[in-house]
Amino acid sequence: MEQGLLLSFIQNSALLLAIVLVYDAFPRSYKRKKEAISRVGIGLLVSAITIAVMLMPWEYSEGVFFDSRTVILSICGMFFGGIATLVAVVVSAVYRLAEGGATVVPGIGAIVTSGLLGYLWGKYRKGSLSNVGFSELFSFGLICNSIILLWGVSLPAELAIKLLKQVTIPFLVIFPITTALLGMLLSRRIEIKRDQKIKLQDHLLFKSHFQSGNMGIAITNKDHQWIKVNPNLCEMLNYSESELTNLSWPKLMHTQDYFIYKHHFSQMLEGEINEFELDVRLKSKDETIVYTHMTVACQRAQSKVELVITGLLNRTYQKQAELEKNASQEQLGLVLASNELGFWDWDITKDSIERNEHSAAILGCDLESLNRSPKLWINAIHADDRVAVLKSIDAHLNGETEQHKVEYRIYNQQGELLWLLDSGKVMSRDDNGNPLRMCGVYTDITEQKRVEESLTLAASVYNNSSEAMSVQDEQGFIININAAFTNITGYSEAEVKQKNIKMLQCNRNSRNAYRQMNNAVDELGRWQGEVWLRRKNGEEFVVWLTLNALVDDNGNSKRRVALFSDITDKKQAEQVIWKQANYDPLTGLPNRRMLLDYLATEIIKADNREQHFALMFLDLDYFKEVNDTLGHDMGDRLLSEAAKRLKACIRETDVVARLGGDEFTVVLSGITDIKGVDKVAKHILARIAEPFNLGEETAYISASIGITLYPDDAVAIEGMLKHADQAMYAAKGEGRNRFHYFTPSMQRDAKHRMRLIQDLRHAIAEQEFELYYQPIVGLQQNNCLKAEALIRWRHPKRGLVSPIEFISVAEETGLIIEIGNWVFQQAARQSALWRDRFGVEVQISINKSPVQFRDEGDCFDAWVALLKNLNLTNNNICIEITEGLLLDGNEAISATLERYRESGIQVSLDDFGTGYSSLAYLKRFEIDFLKIDQSFTRNLDSKSNDFTLCEAIIVMAHKLGMKVIAEGVETEYQRKVLADAGCDYGQGYLFSRPLPSEEFEKRFIEVRLANTEAEKTDA
Repeated sequence: MEQGLLLSFIQNSALLLAIVLVYDAFPRSYKRKKEAISRVGIGLLVSAITIAVMLMPWEYSEGVFFDSRTVILSICGMFFGGIATLVAVVVSAVYRLAEGGATVVPGIGAIVTSGLLGYLWGKYRKGSLSNVGFSELFSFGLICNSIILLWGVSLPAELAIKLLKQVTIPFLVIFPITTALLGMLLSRRIEIKRDQKIKLQDHLLFKSHFQSGNMGIAITNKDHQWIKVNPNLCEMLNYSESELTNLSWPKLMHTQDYFIYKHHFSQMLEGEINEFELDVRLKSKDETIVYTHMTVACQRAQSKVELVITGLLNRTYQKQAELEKNASQEQLGLVLASNELGFWDWDITKDSIERNEHSAAILGCDLESLNRSPKLWINAIHADDRVAVLKSIDAHLNGETEQHKVEYRIYNQQGELLWLLDSGKVMSRDDNGNPLRMCGVYTDITEQKRVEESLTLAASVYNNSSEAMSVQDEQGFIININAAFTNITGYSEAEVKQKNIKMLQCNRNSRNAYRQMNNAVDELGRWQGEVWLRRKNGEEFVVWLTLNALVDDNGNSKRRVALFSDITDKKQAEQVIWKQANYDPLTGLPNRRMLLDYLATEIIKADNREQHFALMFLDLDYFKEVNDTLGHDMGDRLLSEAAKRLKACIRETDVVARLGGDEFTVVLSGITDIKGVDKVAKHILARIAEPFNLGEETAYISASIGITLYPDDAVAIEGMLKHADQAMYAAKGEGRNRFHYFTPSMQRDAKHRMRLIQDLRHAIAEQEFELYYQPIVGLQQNNCLKAEALIRWRHPKRGLVSPIEFISVAEETGLIIEIGNWVFQQAARQSALWRDRFGVEVQISINKSPVQFRDEGDCFDAWVALLKNLNLTNNNICIEITEGLLLDGNEAISATLERYRESGIQVSLDDFGTGYSSLAYLKRFEIDFLKIDQSFTRNLDSKSNDFTLCEAIIVMAHKLGMKVIAEGVETEYQRKVLADAGCDYGQGYLFSRPLPSEEFEKRFIEVRLANTEAEKTDA
C-alpha cells in the first residue's frame, strides 16, 4: 500500500468528524415547512464537507480519484434522513461530474450508492439509532464499501485490476472503522438528547403530582408510544403498568372516539392548539367500556411536541346513571306502546300538552302537529261529550275527585267514531295547593263498547243456540238453561232448576277427572274437553264441554257457564276413521303408519333409558303358492291365523304389525340380552311352521326373519326398516325357515346392488352389451350348425362383465325385459347376416327368463314381425327355457310355446335333470331339444351313474322325438362317450369358448365352407 494513499484516506477520515457538529447545527422545528428547510440546510452542510474531502483525494492517475466521500454520504443517509441525503448526494454528484476524469461514472455511482444504502439501512433497521452498536456500524461500513468497490468493474479491465489492488485494503479496513466510529459519536448524541427528554419527563411528573389524586395520567410521545402511566390509570383500565405501556391509544380507545381524538391531536402537532378536552370511551382489559373525560396537553422543545400528557377522569358511574335514566324513559314508552295506551303530560303553568305517538295514532295525525296544536284533540271530541270531559278535569283540578276518569267519543282524522277511556291525575302542586302538572292515559275502548252493545244479541243467541248451555252457582246448582239443554239431555228447565249439575254425571268418568276439571276452573277460570254424560232416559253419550267461571270485581267466582254439544256420532266416526288409518283391517294388527309412530316413540324411550330394542322383519315363505293354489280367501285366513300366532309369541309390551301382503314386523322393547331375541325368533319359526288348518285344506309354510337392533345397527327408523329387510332377504338366501341378524356387509351388498342397477339402466340406454357365440357341434356328423348367444356387458370401468353378476338383478328389477328384447334382435340380425353373407343357415339359441314370460307384453308380436322382416321363419332361432317355467302349469305358457312353434321358433329345455324333471310336462309341451346339464357331463364315465343318467335321458328324448345337447363337454373322452351313447350335439370348451361374432365366423363358418369346397374338389 502506498504511503500517500494511506495518508490521504486518514486525512479524509479526519474531516468526517465535522459530521458530529452537523447533528446539532440545525435544530428541528415543530412545523413541517421549517423542518424541510432545516433538512435542506443539513444536506448542504454535508455536501460542503463532502466536497472538502473530495478536494484532498488520493490521485491514482489523471482523472482517477479516491477519497472518503462514501463514508460521509452513507452516515448522512443513516442519521439525517432522506431530504438531507438527497441534497448532499445531488450536490456531490454534480461536483464529481464537473471534475471529470476516467472514473466519473463509477465516482457518481459510488456517491449515489453510499447515500442510498445509508438511507435504507437507517429506515428499515429495527430499534432506535441511539442503541446502534459498533459491530453493526462496522458491518454496515464493510458491506457498503464492498458494494461501492464493484463500480470499479465498469473501468477498463487492466485499469480496474491495478486500481483494486491498491485501494481494496484501505476501503475495507479504514473506511468501515471510520464509519463505525463516526456512527457511534452520532448515536451518543442521540442518546444524550434522549436522556434529556427523560429528565424532562420526570420533571413534568413531579410537577403534576403524578402519584397522587384520583385522575389517571399517561405520558406519551407524539407517535402515541407510551412512556409512563400512573397507578390510577392502571387501576381504571385493569392493566398492569408493563401491559399498559405496550399498548397505544388506538388500541384502547373506541373507534369513533379515536377519530375525534386524532383530529384534535393533529391540530396540536401542527401548533394550532396546545391542549384539548374530550369525552372518550376506553376499553379495559376485560373488554368493558370505561367512560372518561380526557384532558390532553403537550410539552414542546424548540417549538416541537416532545411529550404529550393526558389526564383521564373516570365518569363511568355518572354515565351509567344517565343511561339507566334514559333506559327507564324508553321502557315507559315501550310499556305504553305495548299496551296501546295514549299518554298526555299537561304543564298547567305553561298550558302546554305533550302527547305520545299512540295518542297521535288514535287521532290519525302526526305527533308534531298534535303537540303543536292542542285544540286538535278538544275539537275532535264528540260535541255531546265535550262538556262532560271538561267538567271531569275541572272537578279533579279543584280537588273534588281523586282521579279524572271519563268515557267519551272522539272522531279521528278519517271520520271514524272511537270510544276512549280518559284517566288522569295531578302529579304536582305548589305550596298553595295549585296544580302544576297533570298526566294521564287514553285507552281505546271502542271494541269493549261494541261488546256491550252485542250483549243483547248474545242473550238471544243463548236462547236459540243448538249448543246446550247452563248457568250454575259456585256450588254447581243450576240457575238457568237454554232450549238446547232440554233437547240434548231430556230434562226440562223445571226438572233441573236448583238441582246440582252432578245429576248428569256418568260412571265412565273417573273421580280424578272431575277433580282436575274443577281445579282448572278454580285456578284458570276455564276448562274444555270431552266428557261422558247420562241423559234422563239413562243413555250415556259423549259431549264436548266448555266450562267458564264468571268472576266479580274482586276476582271471586260467582257463576259458572257450561256449554256442551253431543259429539257421540262424531266420535264414533272418528274412531272408525282412526282405526282404518292405523290398523290392518284383515288381521287387526297395527299397520305401517302406526308402526312408524310406535318406532319413533320407542326410540325416544330407548334413548332416555339407555336401552336397546329389536326390530324383526318377517316374510312368510311359500305364501304365494298357497294364495295361488287355494285362493285368496284361504290366503286371508292363513294371514289372520299367522297374526294370532305371532301375537302369542311375544310379551304384552311388544308389538306386532302387518306392513302388507305376507310381511310382518315385530318390535321387542327393553332388550337386555340378545339370547332373548333368539328365543323369540325360534319360537316364531316353530309356530309358523306348524300346519295351518284352512277348512278342508291344510297348508304348510315357514318364515324368514331379519333382525336389526337399536341403536347398534341404526339410529333412524328408515335405516332400521331397511336393515331388517336386508337381513330378511339374507335369511331367505340361506334356505328360508330361519332368522338372520343384520351385518354391515349386507349394507355394502345393497349399495353394490343399487349401483349395479343404476349401471344396468345406463348400459341399456348406451348399448354397452355384446353377444358372444358358443358353437353347438353335431357329435354324429362332427359339424357346426348351431350356436348359443351369450350376453356380455362391456362396462366402461370394469371391462367385460359376466352375466352371472347381473342377470339375477335384471330379473328382479324387470330390466331383463329390455335386455332380452335386445338379445333377441341382435341374435336374429346376426343369423340373417351369416345367411346372406355365407349362405349358411346357423340356428342361434337364446335364453329367455321366466320373468319375460310373465310380463311379455307386445314383445312376442315384435319378435315375430322382426323374423318375418328378416325372412327367418325356418327354425333359425331357438328359445331356451328352464324346467321351473313348465312346473307352473300355466295355460298361458303352453299357448306361448305353441305360438313360438307356429312362428318358426324352436324350444330347448335348458339344464335338464337339475330340477323337478317330469315326463308329464315333457309329454304335454312340445320341446325340440333337451340340454343335459354340465353337472352330469363333468364326471362322465362309462361305469358311473352320471353316464347311466345321460344314456337314459338320450334314449328317452329320442323316443319322445327330441334331440339332445350335452353341455360342459371339455375332453375328447367325454365327446366320444356321448357320441357313442347317441347324443346329437355337444357344447363346451372342448370345441370353443364363447367367441365374438367375427372370430366365430373365421373359426367355424369360414372353415366349414372351406372344407365343403375341398370335399367338392376331391369329388
